[in-house]
Amino acid sequence: MSTPDDFAQLKLHFIDPIQHHYEVIRSVVLLGETIATRSQQTGVAPAQISDKARRFVAGGMFALADGRAEHAGRPAHDFPEPIAATILYLKQLYPPIHFREIVRIVERKHGYTTNHSTVKRFLERHPIPIQLPLNWTTFHQFDDAYRACWTVVRMWAEGWSKKSIAGCMGLSRKHVHMIVAAFQRDGFAGLEDQRTRPPDHPANQLTLPFLKEVLDVQRDYPRAGRFRVRGLLEKRFEEQGRIGELPSERTIGRAMAKNRQFHDAPGPWASDTPSDPRDKAVKSCPISPPIATSIGSSTSDTLPVSPISGPTRFASSKAIRANYWRAWLHRIRI
Repeated sequence: MSTPDDFAQLKLHFIDPIQHHYEVIRSVVLLGETIATRSQQTGVAPAQISDKARRFVAGGMFALADGRAEHAGRPAHDFPEPIAATILYLKQLYPPIHFREIVRIVERKHGYTTNHSTVKRFLERHPIPIQLPLNWTTFHQFDDAYRACWTVVRMWAEGWSKKSIAGCMGLSRKHVHMIVAAFQRDGFAGLEDQRTRPPDHPANQLTLPFLKEVLDVQRDYPRAGRFRVRGLLEKRFEEQGRIGELPSERTIGRAMAKNRQFHDAPGPWASDTPSDPRDKAVKSCPISPPIATSIGSSTSDTLPVSPISGPTRFASSKAIRANYWRAWLHRIRI
Protein backbone atom coordinates (compact mmCIF):
# COMPACT_ATOMS: atom_id res chain seq x y z
CA MET A 1 0.00 0.00 0.00
CA SER A 2 1.44 3.34 -1.07
CA THR A 3 1.58 6.40 1.15
CA PRO A 4 1.03 10.12 0.39
CA ASP A 5 4.78 10.64 0.52
CA ASP A 6 5.30 8.02 -2.18
CA PHE A 7 2.83 9.74 -4.51
CA ALA A 8 4.40 13.17 -3.81
CA GLN A 9 7.82 11.79 -4.79
CA LEU A 10 6.38 10.10 -7.88
CA LYS A 11 4.83 13.37 -9.07
CA LEU A 12 8.27 14.85 -9.47
CA HIS A 13 9.00 12.47 -12.37
CA PHE A 14 5.83 13.12 -14.37
CA ILE A 15 6.40 14.78 -17.75
CA ASP A 16 2.80 14.82 -18.99
CA PRO A 17 -0.55 15.55 -17.29
CA ILE A 18 -1.94 12.24 -18.54
CA GLN A 19 0.68 10.43 -16.47
CA HIS A 20 -0.61 12.17 -13.36
CA HIS A 21 -4.24 11.38 -14.11
CA TYR A 22 -3.53 7.71 -14.79
CA GLU A 23 -1.39 7.27 -11.68
CA VAL A 24 -4.25 8.71 -9.61
CA ILE A 25 -6.71 6.07 -10.83
CA ARG A 26 -4.27 3.16 -11.51
CA SER A 27 -4.77 1.34 -8.20
CA VAL A 28 -8.53 1.94 -8.43
CA VAL A 29 -9.07 0.41 -11.88
CA LEU A 30 -6.40 -2.33 -11.59
CA LEU A 31 -6.27 -3.33 -7.94
CA GLY A 32 -9.81 -2.46 -6.84
CA GLU A 33 -8.73 0.11 -4.25
CA THR A 34 -11.48 2.32 -2.91
CA ILE A 35 -11.80 5.87 -4.10
CA ALA A 36 -11.73 7.23 -0.52
CA THR A 37 -8.43 5.51 0.24
CA ARG A 38 -6.87 6.68 -3.00
CA SER A 39 -8.04 10.19 -2.28
CA GLN A 40 -6.17 10.16 1.04
CA GLN A 41 -3.00 8.88 -0.63
CA THR A 42 -2.96 11.37 -3.52
CA GLY A 43 -4.72 14.40 -2.03
CA VAL A 44 -7.13 14.52 -4.99
CA ALA A 45 -10.85 14.94 -4.31
CA PRO A 46 -12.93 11.73 -4.52
CA ALA A 47 -15.24 13.28 -7.12
CA GLN A 48 -12.30 13.98 -9.43
CA ILE A 49 -10.93 10.43 -9.03
CA SER A 50 -14.36 8.98 -9.79
CA ASP A 51 -14.71 11.20 -12.90
CA LYS A 52 -11.23 10.26 -14.18
CA ALA A 53 -11.89 6.56 -13.65
CA ARG A 54 -15.20 6.76 -15.47
CA ARG A 55 -13.61 8.56 -18.43
CA PHE A 56 -10.77 6.00 -18.55
CA VAL A 57 -13.15 3.04 -18.64
CA ALA A 58 -15.27 4.69 -21.35
CA GLY A 59 -12.58 6.14 -23.61
CA GLY A 60 -9.24 4.72 -22.65
CA MET A 61 -6.04 6.61 -22.03
CA PHE A 62 -6.84 9.48 -24.40
CA ALA A 63 -10.00 10.25 -22.45
CA LEU A 64 -7.80 11.48 -19.59
CA ALA A 65 -6.50 14.36 -21.73
CA ASP A 66 -7.60 17.83 -20.61
CA GLY A 67 -10.45 18.92 -22.85
CA ARG A 68 -10.66 22.46 -21.53
CA ALA A 69 -8.18 23.85 -24.05
CA GLU A 70 -10.39 22.67 -26.93
CA HIS A 71 -13.50 24.42 -25.59
CA ALA A 72 -11.90 27.40 -23.85
CA GLY A 73 -13.73 30.72 -24.18
CA ARG A 74 -16.83 31.63 -26.12
CA PRO A 75 -17.06 31.39 -29.89
CA ALA A 76 -16.25 34.62 -31.74
CA HIS A 77 -19.27 36.86 -32.16
CA ASP A 78 -19.90 38.24 -35.63
CA PHE A 79 -21.64 41.61 -35.71
CA PRO A 80 -23.84 42.62 -38.64
CA GLU A 81 -21.99 44.76 -41.16
CA PRO A 82 -23.57 48.13 -40.16
CA ILE A 83 -22.88 47.45 -36.48
CA ALA A 84 -19.28 46.40 -37.13
CA ALA A 85 -18.69 49.49 -39.28
CA THR A 86 -20.06 51.76 -36.53
CA ILE A 87 -17.86 50.16 -33.86
CA LEU A 88 -14.72 50.49 -35.97
CA TYR A 89 -15.58 54.09 -36.93
CA LEU A 90 -16.07 55.11 -33.29
CA LYS A 91 -12.75 53.53 -32.33
CA GLN A 92 -11.00 55.30 -35.20
CA LEU A 93 -12.66 58.62 -34.42
CA TYR A 94 -11.72 58.65 -30.74
CA PRO A 95 -9.37 55.82 -29.67
CA PRO A 96 -9.73 56.45 -25.87
CA ILE A 97 -13.50 55.82 -26.06
CA HIS A 98 -14.75 53.28 -23.51
CA PHE A 99 -16.31 50.01 -24.59
CA ARG A 100 -19.47 50.75 -22.60
CA GLU A 101 -19.89 53.99 -24.53
CA ILE A 102 -19.69 52.06 -27.80
CA VAL A 103 -22.38 49.67 -26.53
CA ARG A 104 -24.62 52.61 -25.59
CA ILE A 105 -24.11 54.40 -28.92
CA VAL A 106 -24.79 51.24 -30.95
CA GLU A 107 -27.97 50.57 -28.98
CA ARG A 108 -29.30 54.11 -29.43
CA LYS A 109 -28.39 54.43 -33.10
CA HIS A 110 -29.21 50.92 -34.36
CA GLY A 111 -31.27 49.35 -31.56
CA TYR A 112 -28.70 46.53 -31.38
CA THR A 113 -28.00 45.15 -27.90
CA THR A 114 -24.56 43.83 -26.97
CA ASN A 115 -22.12 44.13 -24.08
CA HIS A 116 -18.72 45.66 -23.49
CA SER A 117 -16.93 42.30 -23.29
CA THR A 118 -18.13 41.31 -26.76
CA VAL A 119 -17.09 44.68 -28.17
CA LYS A 120 -13.68 44.32 -26.54
CA ARG A 121 -13.10 40.87 -28.07
CA PHE A 122 -14.28 42.15 -31.46
CA LEU A 123 -11.81 45.04 -31.40
CA GLU A 124 -9.02 42.68 -30.32
CA ARG A 125 -9.70 40.59 -33.42
CA HIS A 126 -9.86 43.72 -35.61
CA PRO A 127 -7.09 46.04 -34.37
CA ILE A 128 -6.49 49.46 -35.90
CA PRO A 129 -2.70 49.55 -36.40
CA ILE A 130 -2.55 53.02 -38.01
CA GLN A 131 -4.66 56.02 -37.02
CA LEU A 132 -5.29 57.91 -40.24
CA PRO A 133 -6.45 61.55 -40.11
CA LEU A 134 -10.22 61.75 -40.34
CA ASN A 135 -12.33 64.49 -41.83
CA TRP A 136 -13.76 65.62 -38.50
CA THR A 137 -14.71 69.20 -37.61
CA THR A 138 -13.92 70.22 -34.04
CA PHE A 139 -15.96 72.71 -32.04
CA HIS A 140 -13.93 75.83 -32.81
CA GLN A 141 -13.75 75.04 -36.54
CA PHE A 142 -17.48 75.52 -37.06
CA ASP A 143 -18.50 78.77 -38.74
CA ASP A 144 -21.86 78.73 -36.96
CA ALA A 145 -21.94 78.55 -33.15
CA TYR A 146 -25.41 76.97 -33.25
CA ARG A 147 -24.19 74.02 -35.33
CA ALA A 148 -21.21 73.54 -33.03
CA CYS A 149 -23.44 73.38 -29.93
CA TRP A 150 -25.91 71.13 -31.71
CA THR A 151 -23.11 68.69 -32.58
CA VAL A 152 -22.20 68.47 -28.88
CA VAL A 153 -25.83 67.82 -27.89
CA ARG A 154 -26.29 65.26 -30.68
CA MET A 155 -23.22 63.29 -29.54
CA TRP A 156 -24.48 63.40 -25.96
CA ALA A 157 -27.91 62.13 -27.08
CA GLU A 158 -26.26 59.30 -29.05
CA GLY A 159 -24.60 58.00 -25.89
CA TRP A 160 -21.18 59.67 -25.82
CA SER A 161 -19.91 60.52 -22.38
CA LYS A 162 -19.13 64.17 -21.68
CA LYS A 163 -15.46 63.33 -21.16
CA SER A 164 -15.24 61.73 -24.62
CA ILE A 165 -17.16 64.61 -26.20
CA ALA A 166 -14.69 67.07 -24.72
CA GLY A 167 -11.71 65.09 -25.99
CA CYS A 168 -13.17 64.52 -29.45
CA MET A 169 -14.43 68.09 -29.99
CA GLY A 170 -11.46 69.88 -28.43
CA LEU A 171 -13.40 71.37 -25.50
CA SER A 172 -13.17 71.39 -21.75
CA ARG A 173 -15.58 69.20 -19.80
CA LYS A 174 -16.96 72.31 -18.11
CA HIS A 175 -17.92 73.74 -21.51
CA VAL A 176 -19.66 70.49 -22.49
CA HIS A 177 -21.60 70.49 -19.20
CA MET A 178 -22.71 74.08 -19.84
CA ILE A 179 -23.95 73.32 -23.37
CA VAL A 180 -25.88 70.21 -22.29
CA ALA A 181 -27.35 72.01 -19.27
CA ALA A 182 -28.47 74.92 -21.47
CA PHE A 183 -30.18 72.47 -23.86
CA GLN A 184 -31.91 70.65 -21.00
CA ARG A 185 -33.06 73.96 -19.53
CA ASP A 186 -34.07 75.99 -22.61
CA GLY A 187 -34.30 73.45 -25.41
CA PHE A 188 -33.04 74.50 -28.83
CA ALA A 189 -33.12 78.17 -27.80
CA GLY A 190 -30.28 77.42 -25.39
CA LEU A 191 -28.03 76.52 -28.34
CA GLU A 192 -28.07 80.05 -29.74
CA ASP A 193 -24.90 82.11 -29.49
CA GLN A 194 -24.92 83.59 -25.97
CA ARG A 195 -21.58 85.40 -26.15
CA THR A 196 -21.63 88.93 -24.76
CA ARG A 197 -18.46 90.17 -26.46
CA PRO A 198 -19.05 93.64 -27.96
CA PRO A 199 -18.70 94.12 -31.73
CA ASP A 200 -15.68 96.41 -31.28
CA HIS A 201 -13.74 93.78 -29.32
CA PRO A 202 -10.07 93.63 -30.43
CA ALA A 203 -10.50 90.01 -31.51
CA ASN A 204 -13.20 91.15 -33.95
CA GLN A 205 -11.15 94.09 -35.24
CA LEU A 206 -7.97 92.20 -36.13
CA THR A 207 -9.22 91.17 -39.57
CA LEU A 208 -6.97 90.44 -42.52
CA PRO A 209 -7.84 93.72 -44.37
CA PHE A 210 -7.02 95.75 -41.26
CA LEU A 211 -3.77 93.84 -40.68
CA LYS A 212 -2.87 94.59 -44.31
CA GLU A 213 -3.46 98.32 -43.76
CA VAL A 214 -1.27 98.30 -40.64
CA LEU A 215 1.39 96.31 -42.49
CA ASP A 216 1.53 98.90 -45.30
CA VAL A 217 2.07 101.68 -42.76
CA GLN A 218 4.76 99.64 -40.97
CA ARG A 219 6.65 99.15 -44.22
CA ASP A 220 6.31 102.80 -45.25
CA TYR A 221 7.40 104.02 -41.81
CA PRO A 222 9.58 101.30 -40.24
CA ARG A 223 10.59 103.54 -37.31
CA ALA A 224 7.00 104.40 -36.35
CA GLY A 225 5.55 103.05 -33.12
CA ARG A 226 1.93 102.29 -32.39
CA PHE A 227 1.13 105.91 -31.47
CA ARG A 228 2.42 107.28 -34.75
CA VAL A 229 0.92 104.41 -36.76
CA ARG A 230 -2.47 105.21 -35.25
CA GLY A 231 -2.06 108.85 -36.26
CA LEU A 232 -1.26 107.88 -39.86
CA LEU A 233 -4.20 105.47 -39.95
CA GLU A 234 -6.45 108.16 -38.52
CA LYS A 235 -5.70 110.40 -41.50
CA ARG A 236 -6.41 107.58 -43.95
CA PHE A 237 -9.63 106.57 -42.20
CA GLU A 238 -10.78 110.19 -42.09
CA GLU A 239 -10.22 110.56 -45.83
CA GLN A 240 -12.20 107.36 -46.46
CA GLY A 241 -15.03 108.31 -44.08
CA ARG A 242 -14.28 105.41 -41.71
CA ILE A 243 -13.10 107.35 -38.69
CA GLY A 244 -15.59 105.49 -36.50
CA GLU A 245 -13.86 102.17 -37.28
CA LEU A 246 -10.45 103.29 -36.04
CA PRO A 247 -9.28 100.92 -33.25
CA SER A 248 -7.46 101.96 -30.12
CA GLU A 249 -3.72 102.38 -29.83
CA ARG A 250 -3.33 99.07 -27.95
CA THR A 251 -5.26 97.20 -30.67
CA ILE A 252 -2.97 98.66 -33.30
CA GLY A 253 0.00 97.56 -31.19
CA ARG A 254 -1.36 93.98 -31.20
CA ALA A 255 -1.83 94.16 -34.98
CA MET A 256 1.79 95.33 -35.39
CA ALA A 257 3.00 92.43 -33.25
CA LYS A 258 1.04 89.91 -35.36
CA ASN A 259 2.48 91.40 -38.54
CA ARG A 260 5.99 91.06 -37.14
CA GLN A 261 5.31 87.45 -36.20
CA PHE A 262 3.58 86.22 -39.35
CA HIS A 263 4.05 88.78 -42.16
CA ASP A 264 7.72 89.83 -41.87
CA ALA A 265 6.94 93.38 -40.79
CA PRO A 266 9.85 95.60 -39.68
CA GLY A 267 10.82 95.02 -36.08
CA PRO A 268 10.95 97.66 -33.33
CA TRP A 269 13.40 100.41 -34.16
CA ALA A 270 16.70 100.43 -32.29
CA SER A 271 19.31 103.19 -32.42
CA ASP A 272 22.55 102.49 -34.28
CA THR A 273 24.52 104.67 -31.88
CA PRO A 274 26.65 102.50 -29.58
CA SER A 275 25.75 102.88 -25.95
CA ASP A 276 28.25 104.42 -23.56
CA PRO A 277 29.10 101.99 -20.74
CA ARG A 278 29.49 104.96 -18.41
CA ASP A 279 25.73 105.57 -18.68
CA LYS A 280 25.12 102.21 -16.93
CA ALA A 281 27.53 102.93 -14.09
CA VAL A 282 26.06 103.52 -10.64
CA LYS A 283 26.15 107.21 -9.81
CA SER A 284 26.19 108.94 -6.48
CA CYS A 285 23.47 111.24 -5.25
CA PRO A 286 23.99 114.78 -6.70
CA ILE A 287 23.80 116.36 -3.24
CA SER A 288 25.47 115.69 0.08
CA PRO A 289 22.92 116.54 2.78
CA PRO A 290 24.36 117.34 6.18
CA ILE A 291 21.70 115.27 7.94
CA ALA A 292 21.65 111.48 7.82
CA THR A 293 18.35 109.77 6.98
CA SER A 294 16.88 107.37 9.51
CA ILE A 295 15.15 104.50 7.72
CA GLY A 296 14.42 102.32 10.72
CA SER A 297 13.24 103.09 14.22
CA SER A 298 16.62 102.55 15.92
CA THR A 299 19.66 104.83 15.74
CA SER A 300 21.81 101.97 14.44
CA ASP A 301 19.64 101.88 11.29
CA THR A 302 20.77 105.31 10.14
CA LEU A 303 21.95 105.39 6.52
CA PRO A 304 23.41 108.37 4.67
CA VAL A 305 21.95 108.93 1.23
CA SER A 306 25.30 109.72 -0.42
CA PRO A 307 26.74 107.62 -1.88
CA ILE A 308 23.86 105.22 -2.71
CA SER A 309 26.12 102.56 -4.24
CA GLY A 310 28.31 102.08 -1.13
CA PRO A 311 26.29 100.18 1.50
CA THR A 312 24.15 97.18 0.71
CA ARG A 313 21.09 98.80 2.36
CA PHE A 314 19.61 101.41 0.05
CA ALA A 315 17.54 104.41 1.05
CA SER A 316 13.97 104.66 -0.21
CA SER A 317 12.85 107.31 -2.69
CA LYS A 318 10.85 109.00 0.08
CA ALA A 319 13.99 109.33 2.18
CA ILE A 320 15.91 110.76 -0.79
CA ARG A 321 13.26 113.42 -1.36
CA ALA A 322 13.24 114.32 2.31
CA ASN A 323 17.03 114.77 2.35
CA TYR A 324 16.88 116.83 -0.83
CA TRP A 325 14.45 119.33 0.63
CA ARG A 326 16.35 119.45 3.91
CA ALA A 327 19.57 120.32 2.06
CA TRP A 328 17.74 122.90 -0.05
CA LEU A 329 16.25 124.59 3.02
CA HIS A 330 19.64 124.45 4.73
CA ARG A 331 21.26 126.35 1.85
CA ILE A 332 18.41 128.88 1.82
CA ARG A 333 19.11 129.66 5.47
CA ILE A 334 22.78 130.16 4.71
